[in-house]
Amino acid sequence: MRRAVALLVLATALASGACAPAQPTDVPSATSVVSMPPTSFAPSPTTASPTTASPATPTATQTPTTVVPAYPCGQADPLCQSLAVVQKTGIPFTSPVPCDPSGTTCVLNLDSFAPPDAKGLPVVVMIPGGPVPLGTRGYLWSLARLVAWKGAVVFTADYRSGPEWGGGYPQTFADVGCAIAYARDNAAPLGGDPSRVVLVAHSFGGFPGSVVSLSKHDFSVDEPACQAAAANGRPDAFVGVAAVYGFDHIGADFLAQLLGGTRDAVPAHWAATDITALAGAKSHPSPEVLLLAGTADAVAPVSTADEFAALLHAGGISVTVASVQGADHNSILTDPAALAAMTQLIGAKGQ
Repeated sequence: MRRAVALLVLATALASGACAPAQPTDVPSATSVVSMPPTSFAPSPTTASPTTASPATPTATQTPTTVVPAYPCGQADPLCQSLAVVQKTGIPFTSPVPCDPSGTTCVLNLDSFAPPDAKGLPVVVMIPGGPVPLGTRGYLWSLARLVAWKGAVVFTADYRSGPEWGGGYPQTFADVGCAIAYARDNAAPLGGDPSRVVLVAHSFGGFPGSVVSLSKHDFSVDEPACQAAAANGRPDAFVGVAAVYGFDHIGADFLAQLLGGTRDAVPAHWAATDITALAGAKSHPSPEVLLLAGTADAVAPVSTADEFAALLHAGGISVTVASVQGADHNSILTDPAALAAMTQLIGAKGQ
């Protein structure tokens, strides 16, 4: 197992994002993501069960819009050159799907970020932490712009991260697979090369992200509402950012809700999402893996990344752990050292 240690210590001023594309200034910052201290709608991934939230607002009639929000660019991009990236938000990648236990339907959306006149760039799909309501993906916008500016076509995607928003097994994993398949289908007109898609997952997103990346099963086929032309929902590489991966780091009660029952009740669901089994399987897809962890992150510390890396290494999967000095659960998203390690794996060769 290779281990890369980033020695740069820098603060970040990039924190804002949006969960309502039409109003990018009226949104929570990255502190709303699940693995931070709990807010009214974002419990920690170690919480036994998610809090109750209002059903997601149906968005089937929403049309994509081009937005240029005035982010503070911070030390990762002092001149704010990343603002030249073309952003489109509110792009539906499913037809209506159930998004609460009562059967309310909504579409899942993603956003695209691409440098002007891009051609042949690697493709990136980013998913947020959870469990959180649909639309919270906007806190990843600053990171998405930075990565796109470095030379990539980037998508930030919703997925149903908890049962109260229609998530579960296999829906949560199928949503992530569908987003990847949709990105492959639609990256070329934006200048992306669909032959290389990298999945980037923050916080709780590391759980469905790692499962989708390691499973021999293409979960995108389990999303009948997926608007991708063909199923191809497994990434070529995976980046975990301040992420949690296995059952031991997620509340048992919440896992039972998400997977449709206890391990004894639905053993097949648990087996299909057990990263220990997936990493050790001889038939896994063997994606290239980078695990980023901040030395000041109390939620997903470096030891969590090391633990997952050991499983991957034992399974013969190429993995690098990068410790980002001084970064916490939020600041790592726009830390220059983390950005450098991420863009190197992605293959971005821009700024």
